[in-house]
Amino acid sequence: MKTLVVVLVVLAVVGGGTVALVNHFGGWTTLIGKGWAITYEVSSQPAESLVDVTYTESPTRYRKETPQNVSVSKPLPWTFEVVINAGEKAQVTATPKGDQVLTCRILLDGVKELATATAPAGQKVSCEAVTGT
Repeated sequence: MKTLVVVLVVLAVVGGGTVALVNHFGGWTTLIGKGWAITYEVSSQPAESLVDVTYTESPTRYRKETPQNVSVSKPLPWTFEVVINAGEKAQVTATPKGDQVLTCRILLDGVKELATATAPAGQKVSCEAVTGT
């Protein structure tokens, strides 16, 4: 009987400490954020041209944080996979360096199309979608 009481006390202390620690860091939803696998695609006509691309990505899928913007210059076609936390905006924009016709897409799990757009020749293209919660 004495051993049972000791075990229950130890479990209560460990469990209480775990709850206090998790609450200190913002709760379970902050610590184990829900993330979405997002694929960004940018293509152009004529193909194989250099463009400036800006996209968003979450710093980590394990904490609910606001996505950050990243800017790069890349040849087309361009595809990139990121994680976006639930309820946050996935966004990609591309600016041509000439008269290309740019098209962008945002895919969920590389399959389901969340957004698509095509810009007029020489104009910036932008796609955005908010991930589910």
